[in-house]
Amino acid sequence: MYKYRYTIFSCLLITALQVSSFVSYSQRNDGKDTLNNQQSNETIDATLNLPLGFTTTQKQTVGAINKIGGEDLRSYPDLSFSNTLQGRLMGLTVRQSTSGLGNNDASLYIRGLARGSNDQALTIVDGIERPIDFLNPEEIESVTILKDANSKILYGPRAANGVVLITTKRGKLNSKVLKVSADYGTSMATRLPEYLNSYQYANLYNEARANDGLTPFYSAAALSGYQQSTGALDQRYPNVDYYDYFLDKNTPYRKANLEYSGGQETSKYAFILGYNGSDGFEKVGKTPTQDRVNLRGNLDFQVGPMLKAFVDANAIVETRSWSGIDQNSVFSALSTHRPNEYPIIITDPTLAAMNTKIGDEPVPPLGGSYLRPTNLYGNLLYGGSTKSSFFYGQTTFGLDLNLGRVVKGLSVKSTFTFDNYQFFQQGKDATPVTYASELTKTSLGADTIVYFPLQQRVNPTTLVRQSESIARNMGFIAAINYVSKVGNNELNANLSHFYFKNEDRTSIQDIKNTNTLLKLNYNISNKIFTEGTLALMGSNRFASSGDYFKNGINANDGMQSIDGNRFNLSSALGLAWVISEENFLKDSRILNYLKLKSSYGVLGYDASTDFYLFNTRYYDNGTYSFNQPNVNNAASNAFRASLDRVGNPNLEWEKSRELNIGAEGLALNNLLGFEFNYFNTLRYDMIVTPNNQYPDVAGGLFGPVNMGRTKNQGVEGRANWGTRLGDVKLDLGGNFIYSKNKVVETNEVLNQPANLLRTGTSSDAIFGYNATGLFRDPAALSVSPFQTYGKYGVGDIAYQDLNKDNVIDNRDALAIGNSFPRTTLGLDMNFRYKRLGLFLLATSELGVNAMATNSYFRNSGEGKYSALALNRYHPVNNPAGTQPALTTYSGANNNLASTFWMVDADFLRLKNAELSYTIDRNASTVKAYRFYLRGTNLLVFSSMKDLDPEVLNAGVTNYPVYRTVTAGVSVDF
Repeated sequence: MYKYRYTIFSCLLITALQVSSFVSYSQRNDGKDTLNNQQSNETIDATLNLPLGFTTTQKQTVGAINKIGGEDLRSYPDLSFSNTLQGRLMGLTVRQSTSGLGNNDASLYIRGLARGSNDQALTIVDGIERPIDFLNPEEIESVTILKDANSKILYGPRAANGVVLITTKRGKLNSKVLKVSADYGTSMATRLPEYLNSYQYANLYNEARANDGLTPFYSAAALSGYQQSTGALDQRYPNVDYYDYFLDKNTPYRKANLEYSGGQETSKYAFILGYNGSDGFEKVGKTPTQDRVNLRGNLDFQVGPMLKAFVDANAIVETRSWSGIDQNSVFSALSTHRPNEYPIIITDPTLAAMNTKIGDEPVPPLGGSYLRPTNLYGNLLYGGSTKSSFFYGQTTFGLDLNLGRVVKGLSVKSTFTFDNYQFFQQGKDATPVTYASELTKTSLGADTIVYFPLQQRVNPTTLVRQSESIARNMGFIAAINYVSKVGNNELNANLSHFYFKNEDRTSIQDIKNTNTLLKLNYNISNKIFTEGTLALMGSNRFASSGDYFKNGINANDGMQSIDGNRFNLSSALGLAWVISEENFLKDSRILNYLKLKSSYGVLGYDASTDFYLFNTRYYDNGTYSFNQPNVNNAASNAFRASLDRVGNPNLEWEKSRELNIGAEGLALNNLLGFEFNYFNTLRYDMIVTPNNQYPDVAGGLFGPVNMGRTKNQGVEGRANWGTRLGDVKLDLGGNFIYSKNKVVETNEVLNQPANLLRTGTSSDAIFGYNATGLFRDPAALSVSPFQTYGKYGVGDIAYQDLNKDNVIDNRDALAIGNSFPRTTLGLDMNFRYKRLGLFLLATSELGVNAMATNSYFRNSGEGKYSALALNRYHPVNNPAGTQPALTTYSGANNNLASTFWMVDADFLRLKNAELSYTIDRNASTVKAYRFYLRGTNLLVFSSMKDLDPEVLNAGVTNYPVYRTVTAGVSVDF
């Protein structure tokens, strides 16, 4: 499909023009012409479609729920949808990643770190657990996050970390809508590491050898040769700028979408077709490409006077292609292959076309080294090819039966979902010819180059299967809803059952869980709202009574109840008071709306629990021979079994005890909207194996226990200001979250010194040593404590002797930083003047550290030298240097985790911007044109100037963080 990506891109626009002739009426709401959607009474009374058939309004909610419309996310062009959410929703922390083209999915955290590992939120699309990064913003109606116990309990055993709930678009009554849009632009790296050239490297490598007491490796003639090198093809003195030689400065980005939706009394429909594509940065060999097509159809229809049905179908098809090595391997080579390691191509005529078989494409001999026999140029151009494709089909069918004619206020809803994911990758791995070269002299004293073969040519003629995967999801939801009004009071009751099953070919065990709940909401005079929920959650990660009987355990022997622990009863309560409805505030000119709310609950959680921890298991460990010496008699061999794991049949569910207290409101004639929440969570009964609390002589004869406890608390808030003055409309918004957790109890060695304890520290604490600087003179070195981590001397890092025993060892470590931001901010501005619009979004992370561990920061051994090596310490050449002295050894003493390598990873980023111009025509065919210019990751402000502070390895071990700028047009028919 990738061959036809430009055809697909163009055809979507042509298709829209053809369909437009059938459209007689359209509605448009691009989300830019009104004040912030959180600042109107319409939003307060708007319906929130929560899972399991439960509906409520923002005014009636007692918990912590925040929502954003899909229209507000369109301005962010990216291949992974999760990146569009950064800075947009209060309480949601979105952290970027880099893993190659189209794999830069962000990690989503709701209210920080609740447990210390596996803290990411559950993602739900149209009522069932599904991945979200394949989605396009154009197919999304809204994104809602569920943050407190009272709202999360609806999603059962996997929801305690919070829920990102996505609802896709559906047709609207009495409307016909046709929209088409097309974007094209370019992506470029924001920051790339800088490495030294061959001359600089050779000079510093000689200095490193001198520091180690060794003779220089590079002669004066060689240094002169590198200084005058002709570049990557210089046979004697190569000088390769890998990032410039192998990478393009920019790469194209393509996007197109078509939406056709509408509805009438008997049926409603939404049809959305989208295309997303981009290319990689590699300019040698096969440039990586990714092309994805999304097709979604949502249909609602009236079967009879009381019965409605809906059918949803979504198909995602994606193809990718790249050379024989992936992007991780490419960037690892870029950041480790030294500039003088080898000439890219050997032009010596005596080697030309050698080892090329009949029928093979001509392959020139390529350079290599004994340390790195591969050649990046050869791997990209002659190292084979790879193609992958996946198909993701999602189907949903449901019935909604209104029994109001039988029992007023009664309705029944059922939904069945089935998803199928298939992935296949094929390719061939070829090996080009490489040679190591050595400059030597002939018997007559003349310079000559001798070549030593490293790799022989291997060129498979057929593609082979490299990887495949099949996964399926199945879900079932049944709900009974009852609404009853008595005077000014209203009762909403929901009884529902939810079942989810995941089958994955790569996993032996299926995931199965259920949730049966009763939810009651009572509205008193539209001022006081109470809500209570009981949920019986089920999970196949815990034992049932049948598991005990199978394993010879009597369920009545006092160890376990007859039902085992497969089910867990969770509960939540909530209360909200719309205090602005009271007489003493009802006529306030300043405060238009104010609601106080609180919720409390205890939820079960199973997603981080391994399967079959309740079973003791053994494994086949070969045989043991009882034969006499030198006698081989198989009949005398006995099979040997060894202990694999000790089970614990008494394991209970991990639980999350949560409290939320908040307030939300509108003020100053609805111009100012605000919300603030305090949250406090205790995650307890976390399952751990207490191996650190037992000596090695115990032999591992202990099972997992419910021991871990982590407390997390913080505050979150948002404020939105919207105003209008003539033709000028201005919306300003901001949201923040501050969170910090503390490990209350965990698996660690007992009776340790306080500085080594993880208990009492945050779960994201970075442990290391307090570096006091570099040893700069022999006198200081001679009186310092002895450091036990390898060779060290003047120019190396000195550490604090924390326990004052005159020895630096593992007992001197302590918590020196934290890897998760304490505060996350999102700031946005939406400005409109007549037809002109400007949207800006800034995001920030504060109170976060990162450990600089990659090859850019650590210059030692036989590795490549980055620009930081110019600032190394040397008593003569650079006595003011702040980096450790260079060495050709491993530099183990300097490579310890310590405050020396701790960097401040705080940043403020101009995340997203859009400049638009709208032309309203209100003609019979075309209603409006909208032209726009969009950008992402435009600027970043941070004390870290070399690499990206949010993703410190970006550009070193994989793709960089990239800036994307696109231009596009949207047409409403």
